[in-house]
Amino acid sequence: MRLLFVFTLASITLLGTMTQALATTDFNAYLPINGAPITPTFKFTRVVYLDYPQGGNLKNALDGKNMTVSFTADASNNPSVKNLMNEVTEVMNSEGSSVQLTNMNLNYVAQISGGPTEASITYLIEITPTVDKYVLYHGTAVTQSGLQGGGTPFIMDAAWVGFNLNKAATISTQQYGDLEINFPINLIQKELPSAYNVIKGTQAEKLLQQNLINPSTLYQQQSLDKWDSLFDPSYTVSDSAVLNYKGAKVAVTTFSTGVSNLQSGTMQNNQQDVDFTTDAKYHIRTIDQPASGTFNVEGHAKAYNVKGAPAFTTTVTAASNVSNTTAGGLSNMITYGFAAGAAGIAVFIFMWSNKKMKQKVYDVEVGPLRYETRQHWADKFESSNIESSQNPTYSSEKRSPI
Repeated sequence: MRLLFVFTLASITLLGTMTQALATTDFNAYLPINGAPITPTFKFTRVVYLDYPQGGNLKNALDGKNMTVSFTADASNNPSVKNLMNEVTEVMNSEGSSVQLTNMNLNYVAQISGGPTEASITYLIEITPTVDKYVLYHGTAVTQSGLQGGGTPFIMDAAWVGFNLNKAATISTQQYGDLEINFPINLIQKELPSAYNVIKGTQAEKLLQQNLINPSTLYQQQSLDKWDSLFDPSYTVSDSAVLNYKGAKVAVTTFSTGVSNLQSGTMQNNQQDVDFTTDAKYHIRTIDQPASGTFNVEGHAKAYNVKGAPAFTTTVTAASNVSNTTAGGLSNMITYGFAAGAAGIAVFIFMWSNKKMKQKVYDVEVGPLRYETRQHWADKFESSNIESSQNPTYSSEKRSPI
C-alpha cells in the first residue's frame, strides 16, 4: 500500500496539470514514408440541448421522444457519398493541398432524447477517406526492399487536414431517403417537423446552421508546428495500419493536439447559448469541446509550413546531434528528471507523514492509568509460581490429626 501511494502521488505530481478532453473534431492518421495510400479517420460531434422549462409547443414535440438515426455508406457503391468525396477533395485542394481521395466510408449517428423540461440531440459523423499523393517531395531514404538510412528528407503535405466543408452534404439512404448531414437544423426539419416549426426563424435556427464537417479547428486552436511531438525509434506498425507493412518496427514521430498543458495552455470548450421566444420562452445551447488530433509520421519528422501551408519533413534516421524529444519539445532526460524529482518529493512526504504518525502512536499521555506489559497467559502463570516458591507462606492454623 505504501509503494502504491508513492507511485500514485508521483503520477499526480507529474501529470496533474494535463487534462484530456473529448473533441468535436477527432482526427487520427498514419503517414508512411513510402507514400502508400492512407485511411485517416475524422470524427465530428456536437451536442445540442433544447430547454423548455415553461412547457409550450417545443415540449409537446420533444417530451418522451427517443429515436436514433443511423446509417453507414461507402463511395464505392453510393453515388451520393462519392459526390461528397469529390467535394471534400475540392475543398482540400483549395487549402493548398495536392492530395486526391480515391474512396470514402461514412458513418452517421444522431440520437434524440426528450425529457419533461429538456431535450438533447447528439450528432456524430465519422469519415474515413482513402488519401493519396500526400508526399510533396520524395527523398532518397527508401529502397524497394525496405527502409535504409541516409539520403535527403521527404516532405509530406498536411494542409489537407484543415479543410472546412461549409456546404450541404446530402446522402441517399435506404432507411431515411435523402438526408442532409452537415447542418444540424436539417435533421430536425426532416425528422422533427413539429419542433422545427417552433425553432424556424429564430436565433436558435441560426445557431443550428453551423456546419459539422469542419476539421479546420485543429489548426485554428493550435498551429501544426506548436503541436506536441515525440520521436519513437521503435514504433510498431500493426498489420492493418497501412499497406505493405506487417507488424514492422520503424522510427515514427507522433504529433498531437487537444491536451491542456503548460505549453499549450488550457483548451476551452466552445459553448453557445441563445434564448428565444415563440409561443413560450425557450433556451438552446450547443457544446463543442476542443479538437484533438494525432499524426504518426514515419521517420524523424519536423512540422513546419510550406508557403503558409502546414507540412512535415522527415528522414528515416534521427538527425545527428538531436536527442529524442517528448511533448512540448522536452528531452527524454529532462522528462525522466521531472519524474524522478516528483517521486523524490512523494517519498519525502511519505517519510515525514510516517514519522509524525509514529510520534502520535508512542507519545501518548496515559494520565493516572498504568499499563502493564502484555504477556502470554502461560508466561504469567509461570511467573506467579516462581514468586510463590521464593516467598512461601505458612498457615498458623494447626492441622488436626488424621
